Amino acid sequence: MGCGIKTMGIKGEYPEEVSVNQEKNNNEDSKSTPFLSSDQARKHLKRKAAVIDSRLEAQESLDAPTATITNKIKSETDANMINKSLSRHFIFNSLTDEQRDLVIDQMKHYSLGSNSIIFEENQSGNNFFVIISGKLEVLIKGKRVNILKPGDSFGELALLHDTPRTATIKTIEKSTLWGLDRRTFRNAIEALNAMNYNENKHFINSIPLFQILTMPQKEALVGSLTSIKFSAGQRIVNEGDPGDLFYIIKDGTVSCVAHGREIRRMAKGDYFGEQALLYNSPRTATISAIDDVRCAAIWRENLTKALGSHLQQIIYRNSQRMALDKSSVLCRLIKSQADSLIANMKIQSFEAGTIVIAAGTPYGEYLWIVVKGTVIKETNREIFSEVFCCIGDKEIVNNENNGTFDENLIAGDNVDIAMISKTEFEACIGGQYSQVTSNNEALKVLKQIQLLRSLSFEKMNSLLRALKIEQYIDRQVIVQQNNPGDSLFIIKKGKVEVFKDNLKIRAITKHDYFGERSVLFDDFRSATVIANGMVSCWVISKADFLEIIDDQIRVQLLKRIELQDDTINIEDLSVVKSLGKGNFGIVTLVVHNIKRTLYALKSVDRHKINAYELQESLTLERRILQQMDHVFVMKLIKTFRDTKRIYFLLEYVRGMDLFDVLRQMGIVSEKDARFYISCLIYILEHLHEHDIVYRDLKPENIMVDDEGYPKLIDFGTAKIVIGRTYTIVGTPHYMAPELITGKGYGIAVDLWSLGIMLYEFLCGGVPFAEDEEEPYEIYKRILERNLVYPSWAEISPNARNLIEQFLSKDPVLRTGGSYEILKCNPWLSGMDWDKLVCKILKAPYIPQVPNLRKEADLAIKKQTSLDEFISKQEEQVSGNIRIRRGIATGWDLEF
Repeated sequence: MGCGIKTMGIKGEYPEEVSVNQEKNNNEDSKSTPFLSSDQARKHLKRKAAVIDSRLEAQESLDAPTATITNKIKSETDANMINKSLSRHFIFNSLTDEQRDLVIDQMKHYSLGSNSIIFEENQSGNNFFVIISGKLEVLIKGKRVNILKPGDSFGELALLHDTPRTATIKTIEKSTLWGLDRRTFRNAIEALNAMNYNENKHFINSIPLFQILTMPQKEALVGSLTSIKFSAGQRIVNEGDPGDLFYIIKDGTVSCVAHGREIRRMAKGDYFGEQALLYNSPRTATISAIDDVRCAAIWRENLTKALGSHLQQIIYRNSQRMALDKSSVLCRLIKSQADSLIANMKIQSFEAGTIVIAAGTPYGEYLWIVVKGTVIKETNREIFSEVFCCIGDKEIVNNENNGTFDENLIAGDNVDIAMISKTEFEACIGGQYSQVTSNNEALKVLKQIQLLRSLSFEKMNSLLRALKIEQYIDRQVIVQQNNPGDSLFIIKKGKVEVFKDNLKIRAITKHDYFGERSVLFDDFRSATVIANGMVSCWVISKADFLEIIDDQIRVQLLKRIELQDDTINIEDLSVVKSLGKGNFGIVTLVVHNIKRTLYALKSVDRHKINAYELQESLTLERRILQQMDHVFVMKLIKTFRDTKRIYFLLEYVRGMDLFDVLRQMGIVSEKDARFYISCLIYILEHLHEHDIVYRDLKPENIMVDDEGYPKLIDFGTAKIVIGRTYTIVGTPHYMAPELITGKGYGIAVDLWSLGIMLYEFLCGGVPFAEDEEEPYEIYKRILERNLVYPSWAEISPNARNLIEQFLSKDPVLRTGGSYEILKCNPWLSGMDWDKLVCKILKAPYIPQVPNLRKEADLAIKKQTSLDEFISKQEEQVSGNIRIRRGIATGWDLEF
């Protein structure tokens, strides 16, 4: 049985400093082979536990404590020796020349006498060293295993994170070394990468061609940029050659020559080759570097993969969307209706001077959107419409005879127009405009009702169709206190007053709602509602609601209601038993004394909060959990605080973690893998829509509940990211390359982890370094990315393609352009996404869980002191607590 313990900070919490500690199972088996046969699969014990917990890091370790350290100027010989040494390590192979030069420049000179210890076995690591002179010995358990000489290097993993040293290093004779500590290395690389990222982003934002793109699309562009250098005199493009690259000049000057004549020169910030991105047209000029030139370049093919379609199509779609948003009538369409319109509008091109709309064309028969150029009146050449504008938008929504165009409208220049007929327009939006937009208002309110948030789009539309409009006159009683409730009301127009025991308690108005619980429960009305003036309401009856919402969905809604009760006080809870103890958090199973609902209560001792400076991390965790409202994500009910602790009251997830489920299932069929991957795609889409990167997606952090559906837990490594972040966080086997190298990363690292899991489902082990436990070797194998499938595994081509898409080294290629496009991937075809989110589909495996009702009833009778129980648990995990100066105050007010 599981309970979502990991979510509550049992491991891997708040790693915003960098530290890695490899955890091993006490009953660790021998190393598994790289590929398990189908009958051997998943027989190994759980060992890929979370490996990062920065709060366990002690005071910064001091390597070479007896050394004399100086900022000595490096000779050319020293610099070459360091550079040669760096080239032997994968950590430095991904660095640019500029970054490598910076690393060499930052290294300090260490001078030591003979028999001096550099660091000791199992000591926390902090520095990387290159030997310049002398000899050093490598000792493991006191026995010499190697001798290091000038040019050798050691300790490179310490630059990534704090991991225990695997050997003792001592000088045999007087020696000198160049050393670099982790903080200096990470800060230097992060600063350069951040500067390069911000520079690229600035260039993208400054180019008119890209102004129409959305922020996610611009991020994809930034991620697709590649740095290219050209020497003075080198040709960059040749006139007449096919165009497939777009260039932005970052440094240097270029000459543009057409038909043998220089037409202009371009320098930093200028760009060329935009036609290559739009049309793949031949080069119209030869461009050569006048001096050394550095460019950022985008390949047309890569950009298409990143955005999901050609740039021209993206620009047209974005232009159509902007025009719909600008229209005073079409802005009332919801996203799905606008998307359908955009997808079904046809693009037509017109040369300058040709007729776009002929005189006599009836108003209201078509909608036109200008996506390129200007449309002018033929008689006086005045501009009639321009890009991002609609023509005929007000007329197409009007069912009356609107007349005709009285003169020709022509193309003022080369014009592209998106157009659609009235019949197609109404088919796309789902009916007549007036009825559709009226329902859209109701839909927005329905989505705000917590009770209904988890319903699928299909069920929401069914509810919309069941809505009836009822009119009430001034002072008419709409519902009467203590009468049975049988309808949900949404105010369409007007204002109502709410009375309880004949006392007015509030007034509510347009788009407010009441009576939502009456459609699920046999409740009596708790108040009287009276119209204040003329009132119009959308009404859905209990009978209609239950006809649409079947019993299975109704059960799900009732469970969600249980998780939305924020009136609970900590005094309402009784201790059932301990669920787990971590280095910082204690997790207790508790039961509500009245409702008898089970919850998981995570508590964090204030002494540890202050000692390890967890204030910001706890606040972030609360903020993230508050944003999570998804059926596949463990829900935060409420937080509490007292003088001793901070508390998180969380949904109690009964089941097994996915790792243990996989061991029970053995090799997972593609059908079952599709079920789990689809659920995880839903989860990641929800997180990423909120700019949350999870950073430790793996089977151990996913619970399979008592219905067989996955639920994400353990938000200790999650972070809200706008743009990029640089912290190394996670479990090595599941880490994306860009996370390891420190180049900066975003939400796409989670999709890499999803690819690792898909491979693991189908092949019985992770694809990179399944046989390794040392982080250094794991990272090396990931960066090599030699993806091999076991010979016995029967994996379809579509599954392989999706695995390789997720495991692309280019992060922007992992969704294929968007989550909408990802959900249409051939391997995922046939998945009923609405039934999945409503938990209607049959799950592959249902965990057997014990009934805890007797334990809960006993706990309510026993009434064990929660404070005393938690205090005893804390004593069992207490350790040396560092005392820090300047304890933060006021940070916990929101708890």
